[in-house]
This record gives sequence, C-alpha cells and structure tokens, in this order.
Amino acid sequence: MATADGSWVLWTVAGIVGVWVAVTLISLLAPDMVTGSEQQHLAVAAFGTWVWGLVATGAFVWAMGKLRGNAARQPFWIGLTVATVAVWLIATILSITLPVVETGSDPTRLPIGAMVAPIAATLLTALAGIAAGVLSRPPEPS
Repeated sequence: MATADGSWVLWTVAGIVGVWVAVTLISLLAPDMVTGSEQQHLAVAAFGTWVWGLVATGAFVWAMGKLRGNAARQPFWIGLTVATVAVWLIATILSITLPVVETGSDPTRLPIGAMVAPIAATLLTALAGIAAGVLSRPPEPS
C-alpha cells in the first residue's frame, strides 16, 4: 500500500478556504431581512451562515481525514474538494441573487436564498464526504 503524499493537505486547505470564502461572500453580499413599519434591516445571512460554515468545515475535515493515508484514494479527496467548493460556489450565487420574498402590509422581506442555501450546502458537503468514504473503500473479497 503506497502512502499519500502532501497533496492531501493542499486539497484539504483548498476545500476549507473554498467554504470560508463562500461564507464571507454570503455574509457580506446577501440581502438583509427587512421587517417592521420602520423597515429595520437584519443581516440574517451574517448570523446563520457562519454556523453552517463551521458545521460544513467539520464534516469536510472529518471526511478528508477518513480518506488520508492511501495514495490510491487521491482521486477521492480531490473529488471531495472539488465537489465541496462547487457546492459552496452555487450556494454563494443563490444566496446573493435569488429574489427576496415580500409579505404583509408593512412589507417584510425575507431572503429565502440566503437562509436556505448555506444549510443545503452544508448537507451536500456532508453527503459528499460520506459518498467519498463509501466509494473509496476497496471491494471486499468474496
């Protein structure tokens, strides 16, 4: 069994950076929730996205740790990183660009994309990690 080279660390760092660049962009650029007769603004994305970023980072690092140690698994850790960065890129685009839902006579504006996309990205990151772990297992002898 060949051991893994240092590329595992680079791909892990790339995935973590991808998640946190997305979290930062979502927090800064996503529309605010606007409520009340005085139209008070609340940056809901800035509050919630950081929590989901932490959960996604934990799931990603855990999955990468499971893939470490065997150079034969290198395509899986590269694929996991690419999938994670792609999912968070899509979440960033959706959080910033999806329309805001307006309700009520004093229009309350809800940025549904900014509230839902980071949660979906976190779940898909965890799912990608599980899938990479399952698919990278060698076949059991029969």
